Amino acid sequence: SLCKVSKLFRATLPAIAMANRSQGAEQEQEEHDDVSGDEQQEEDEYNRGAPRLPWGITKKVIREAPVANWEAGRPKCGDRVTVHLISKLQDGTQVGTSRDKDKPFTFMIDQKPREVPVGLDLAVMTMRRDELAEFKVAPRFAYEDLGTQGVPPGATMLFEVELLSWETQEDVFGDGCAIKTVLREGDGETKPERGQEVIVTLKCLDRKENILEEHEQLEHTVGDPIFGPLSRAVSSTLMSMSEGESASVALNRDYAPNDRRFAKAVLQMELHRVFEASDVSPAQDKSLIKKVLSKGEGGYPSDTSNVKLKVEAATDGAEPLYGFSGPKTFEFVPGEGEVCDALEFAVQKMKVRERSILKCAPPMPQCLELELGLVNLQVPAAFLSVELVSFEDGADPSALPPSERLTFARGRKDKAAGLYKRQRYALASEAYRRIVELVSSLASTDADQEVRELRLVCELNRAACMLKLNDFVGARSSCNAVLASDSCSIKALYRRASASFGLSDYEAALQDLTQVLALDANNAEARKLVAQVKEAQRRYARDARQTAARMITGKDADISPTKDSSSNSDIRK
Repeated sequence: SLCKVSKLFRATLPAIAMANRSQGAEQEQEEHDDVSGDEQQEEDEYNRGAPRLPWGITKKVIREAPVANWEAGRPKCGDRVTVHLISKLQDGTQVGTSRDKDKPFTFMIDQKPREVPVGLDLAVMTMRRDELAEFKVAPRFAYEDLGTQGVPPGATMLFEVELLSWETQEDVFGDGCAIKTVLREGDGETKPERGQEVIVTLKCLDRKENILEEHEQLEHTVGDPIFGPLSRAVSSTLMSMSEGESASVALNRDYAPNDRRFAKAVLQMELHRVFEASDVSPAQDKSLIKKVLSKGEGGYPSDTSNVKLKVEAATDGAEPLYGFSGPKTFEFVPGEGEVCDALEFAVQKMKVRERSILKCAPPMPQCLELELGLVNLQVPAAFLSVELVSFEDGADPSALPPSERLTFARGRKDKAAGLYKRQRYALASEAYRRIVELVSSLASTDADQEVRELRLVCELNRAACMLKLNDFVGARSSCNAVLASDSCSIKALYRRASASFGLSDYEAALQDLTQVLALDANNAEARKLVAQVKEAQRRYARDARQTAARMITGKDADISPTKDSSSNSDIRK
């Protein structure tokens, strides 16, 4: 592309100059001997962010662009620019102009097939709106050895260019079916992704300017096919826009061949808002999504902060939840279980004065909060409107002296145990994780043995929490951490076996249970789990045989024991 060509010229600038000198390119060298007076001006332009022109093109600014136009930037590849252009030979002979009839010239940068010499494409990409400049362009960037009407072969050209305006255009699908033109640049930093919520205004007009679709300030999930044949264009265009951007999309007759209403239709769109949404659930399973309505400031609370969190509303997405007794402001320390899990986990990812909506799906038990009247919610999802009013930071545990840090960690372990007893398994698991993280830096202190024991206990307890939450992968990971230090830990072996059983990894489960029984032959829980694993293995083998039989014969296999198989069974006994 032209942009890559421009970069290539900048990278190979010294080599090009040396090669031309060695080949005795005397004519072209003479043509550029007189540009030293403009070198400082060009350097100033480059320092202000203009693309660097390749050797063979020089720029002389005749009139600077107004400062008010600087923020709009410069045109780039694919943009359609409108200019006044005067083309002259190096001796001043004029060969073309758009000013005689005051009819500006419009062309697309890097158009294929090319509408203008490549030197003119490169030139306008260095300009701002209302700037007037003259460019001296060597033959290889002009008409080369071919020439054109009024231009002899091998001629150096002078282009006097006034950049009047430009439109940023983009082929949405790369097939010419939908061409997007940016009417107003956005000021947002990010572009929405599929599944993200936005507020958008859109209108679609047919070729006779009849309205086919119109929505004002619509809250929309990107990718949701609610616009019929327009959905594909709306989704792809939104994903190319930034917040505050306005654009139009020209649809050609091939966009929706089965619906001629959209042939040569124009889709007008304005992206007002892109909502920042993040998964704040402990399992990262999208059961708790935080959508930011208004951004806060500063940092996030820690597990020693005293926070004030206001719950303003609770709905099912449309109607208030039955029994909701808010609004209410809670004051609590995160991680201690004083409020429901949804508020506990969300507040740790909020900033002061941030307003957000929490989507809780399913709502129970994470939205169980008696002080809000939220009990036994019978809805697919609950939406809580919250605001972090303020928080006061407590002491940073990681900055405490080793002995005090260890004391703090023991206290946290006791609180985590209390959370487990109250069946707040997700909170307890997170508390144990933080304790392990906190004491890991104390491994080389005098209390090394005590730190090791505390870390192993917390990992074991965290595995127990994860088993309750059916997070078998996490439980197995915590057990592995314990067994790396104590390979004979019966609790770690048993809990890892339970996790493997939950993952249908029956062989691994039996291996761990065999080791448990070797260490404690009377372990009743291990014996009971062995029986459950073996029964699951038999069920799996039976189902596998039936599936294979259906694939081969179309009928279920006869899996009843035969006389021979009974005989063989007796022999094995």
